[in-house]
Amino acid sequence: MHPITKIIAVVIISMVSGAAMGADPQSPYCDIILDHLTPCLPYILQGEVNPAKVCCDGVLGLTQYTNAKGGQQDICDCVKAAAILMGAPVDNFSKISSLPKTCGLSVTLPPIDSGTDCSQ
Repeated sequence: MHPITKIIAVVIISMVSGAAMGADPQSPYCDIILDHLTPCLPYILQGEVNPAKVCCDGVLGLTQYTNAKGGQQDICDCVKAAAILMGAPVDNFSKISSLPKTCGLSVTLPPIDSGTDCSQ
């Protein structure tokens, strides 16, 4: 991972941590979501052709949350908040929903773009 990507990830995790915390104890917290997705930033934002194995491992780590009540919404809310804090267009994160298929996993991640309503 590029050093600047690591710095950005640490700043985002610090700023967004707790933003998606809900009453449901099974809901993922933003710091956990970002921790799992940070290795995917080169694929998501920097145009890498394929995600690294560590990225796919992170996506696999999110599977415990994707079926939990509110899990998909929490993932969506967290990623959108991180994009805003990074000053990056939310549409730049649209590759997130393709990660499971690209990694050969059968988990579903929510589509994320500027038109996405995370509550739906």
